[in-house]
Amino acid sequence: MPKEAPELPKLPLPLRKQKALQASWKPLLCNWLVPGSGYWMIGEKGRAKVLFGITVLFCLLAWMQLSAGAGNGIPGGVFVPKTEPFEWMPTLGAGATLGIGPLYGLFAWAFGGQGTEPIRNLTQEYGASYVMIAGLLNWLCCFDIFDRATGRWVWRLPRDEQEALAVKTAGSADNGSNANPSE
Repeated sequence: MPKEAPELPKLPLPLRKQKALQASWKPLLCNWLVPGSGYWMIGEKGRAKVLFGITVLFCLLAWMQLSAGAGNGIPGGVFVPKTEPFEWMPTLGAGATLGIGPLYGLFAWAFGGQGTEPIRNLTQEYGASYVMIAGLLNWLCCFDIFDRATGRWVWRLPRDEQEALAVKTAGSADNGSNANPSE
C-alpha cells in the first residue's frame, strides 16, 4: 500500500487590483522620495539601509565627478529630457536618472538644462553613469517593494522554496508567533 504524501499548507494568495494599489502606494512613493524608505515602511530594514547607503554613495561620487569635469566653468553631463526637437536617448536617460527622486532636480539644475553641454569628457561620463545607476537601482527596488507589499514575491520563488516557506509559516502560526515570512 503506497504512502500518501502529506498535504502541505497553502501560502496566501497575492493581493490584486485595488487592494494591491492600496497596500503599495505609500511605500512606493516614500521610496521614490527617499531611496530605502519604502523598504523601511514594509519592515525590510536591512534592505532599506543598503539601498540608502548605495544611493548616497553614488550621488556623492556623481556630484564630485560632474563638478570636476566642468571645463571652462561650463557644467554638463546629467541627462535632461529633450523635447524640441524630441530626442529619445536623452529623454530615456533622464527617466532613468529621475529614479533618484527629487534630488534629480538638484542635479538637473546644477549639471543639465539650458546653457549646458552634453557629456564632454570621461569624468562627466562617470558622474552621469553613477547618478543614472542610482536612479535605475531605485526604480528596480520600487518593483521589488510592490511585489513584497502585495505578496507576489513568494510566487517568484522556485516550488521547493515555496513549499519550505509554507511549512515554516504554518509551523510559526501553530506556535502562535507572529513571524514575517519575508525575513
